[in-house]
Amino acid sequence: MQVSETVAEFLESPDRTNVLATANAEGRVNAAVFGSPMLVDGDKIRLMLGDNRTYDNLNQNPFAALFVSIHGKAGMAMEGCRLYLKMLDTADAGPEFEAVHAEIKKRIGDAASMLKHLVKLEVVETRPILDFGQGV
Repeated sequence: MQVSETVAEFLESPDRTNVLATANAEGRVNAAVFGSPMLVDGDKIRLMLGDNRTYDNLNQNPFAALFVSIHGKAGMAMEGCRLYLKMLDTADAGPEFEAVHAEIKKRIGDAASMLKHLVKLEVVETRPILDFGQGV
């Protein structure tokens, strides 16, 4: 599903916090903050992961939710969106992996060495962060 211009703007905002929720095969939930989610092709999220609980969960259960909130907004004035995702594939090497890894390394330096997996997820549904039926 092609995301709206509003959702794309939220994902490009430098003032955002991204929380990705995943669950393992038994349904145990994990939520983690990520700085690397990027919108590609208008309907996919690309991010880099280490060998962590999020990566393990996605390999057991391909569904996830990404909560994107904009800093400085709180309570009923909060802005952002929720993206419901399904993992499409992962890569641990190759030109796309190297390009994304290098881009992230420019931002976070040597901490990028922990990033081992390029993950692509398809956006299957979008909702506002506070949903009153207004759409996003």
